[in-house]
Amino acid sequence: MKQGLKQALFATALAAPLAAASPALAETVTVAALPGQVGIPFYTSMECGAMAAARDFDVDLTWDGPADWDIAKQQPFIDAALQRKPQGVLLTPTDSGALVSQVEALEADGIPVVTVDAPLDSPVETQSIQSNHYIGGEAAGEAMAQVAGTKGTFVVIGMRPGMPDIDARVSGFTDTFTKTNPNATVLPVLYPETSSTKAAQQVAAAIQANPDLKGVYVTHSAAAEGASAAILEAGKRGEIKLVSFDADPQQIRDLRDGIYDALIVQEPYQMGYQGVEILARIIRGEVGKDAVDHDNFLPSVVVTRDTMDDPEIRAAFYKTSCD
Repeated sequence: MKQGLKQALFATALAAPLAAASPALAETVTVAALPGQVGIPFYTSMECGAMAAARDFDVDLTWDGPADWDIAKQQPFIDAALQRKPQGVLLTPTDSGALVSQVEALEADGIPVVTVDAPLDSPVETQSIQSNHYIGGEAAGEAMAQVAGTKGTFVVIGMRPGMPDIDARVSGFTDTFTKTNPNATVLPVLYPETSSTKAAQQVAAAIQANPDLKGVYVTHSAAAEGASAAILEAGKRGEIKLVSFDADPQQIRDLRDGIYDALIVQEPYQMGYQGVEILARIIRGEVGKDAVDHDNFLPSVVVTRDTMDDPEIRAAFYKTSCD
């Protein structure tokens, strides 16, 4: 993740030269950021990036969201933020369908919306910044084959059916792994939602029912916490290979301790930074909405114990504070 690569990727999001600056160039602009969750390292890292961009581009930024990934809990934060009449909105949609009409209405009112981390069902926002979830799933499948081999039984942990981002992480893995490893058995996908406890129970049951279980692939950090606990409780550390999305501090420690075997690390800091930057530039008229490519996919990195001490890779690990 060299800085030049990040800059090149962001440059591709702008499909035309910048327009002339508007008279509002020198004024502070207001952006409401509405993450899918607060209090977890992924979104803290995204907040750090958003705050850095707010400083760099003179943005009055608010950051409010629910403790759980739940549209019923996120909606009051959305309503409260819109009461303050922001000039732009940075949104993680916790329901890919329910928020389409609200985003469409904001765009119609001249308020640009950039979604981050998860997509909407319809591309009504100005830009969607997210990981390429399918390619990340493919990378996880390749990593699993390297650490666990190509025979035996494997299980995949999703979140809940119908989530386009998580489902893509699942299908990227299963498509790749089953195609390249015909002697492997991939069990039906397990769905613990965001409950670590439920994930632990499901993985424990899979271990008990499948003595030849060779690997567990987890698509998000909350379930990974439960999966790692189940593997430890069963005394299977190192025997059952664990590959997971995300890079929370505990996951990093557990990777070093041999509980995880590979991590698929996203770029939440860049999601926050690039989202606030492009909103500020649109609001000031430095770039027109029509000149912005809708899809802005950021790369993920596969991290193993052999590569985890590389300074460029360490810089992508998720944060618990912005200090």
